[in-house]
Amino acid sequence: MKYALISLLLLLLITGCKEEKSSENNYGLADNEVSYKGEYIHVGNAAVLTTADEIYAVQIDDMAGELDQQAKEFMRTPYDMVQVIVTGKLIPNPRKVGTGEGWEQMLVIDKIIEVRKAKTSSVMKAPAQEQEDN
Repeated sequence: MKYALISLLLLLLITGCKEEKSSENNYGLADNEVSYKGEYIHVGNAAVLTTADEIYAVQIDDMAGELDQQAKEFMRTPYDMVQVIVTGKLIPNPRKVGTGEGWEQMLVIDKIIEVRKAKTSSVMKAPAQEQEDN
């Protein structure tokens, strides 16, 4: 009886995880849309999206401005990162091409799917704050 209950519990746990994982990637996207999920930050004239596999520069345009407005709700300081899911296209980063600095690719955001507080407490400090803390 004990083994049957444990087996049933494990089966329910595994089934529940599979459902969550499969629904996680279903954002109602068209076949040609690609979503990017990661932590976003915009400081000064630079914005970055850090995904599980890659880091992308983000094009500063109206969509980035809209993302900034939505992100403010979840930020304690201007240097907090927020968790986002967006769609867009990747282009060669013009700064990298011109100067050799920066990330290889730039994300041009088409649509904002979700913005929420970052899972981790990864907060970047301003240079002045870092010097005071040391």
